Amino acid sequence: ELMDQEDYDDGSLGPVLVRLAWHSSGTYDQFSKTGGSNGATMRFKPECEHGANAGLHVARQALEKVKEKFPGITYADLYTLAGVVAVEEMGGPTI
Repeated sequence: ELMDQEDYDDGSLGPVLVRLAWHSSGTYDQFSKTGGSNGATMRFKPECEHGANAGLHVARQALEKVKEKFPGITYADLYTLAGVVAVEEMGGPTI
């Protein structure tokens, strides 16, 4: 139900949910030990306004419904889980 969005792109949020998970975790810097999924910092400026993250606000906003229903899940885990579910629901492998 969450993934089906007729008025968005190809009618599915699946690809942007995968992109959200990728961008959320892909910011980790092994040298400074900063970034990554921990804290879901891409919700805040300046990270949310970075050009590479353009359009990801759509996925973050859609996931707010899930966060409200399951307040115990962290945003970091929610973004990662959303990417996993999206891959599986779009016919990809079970992760």
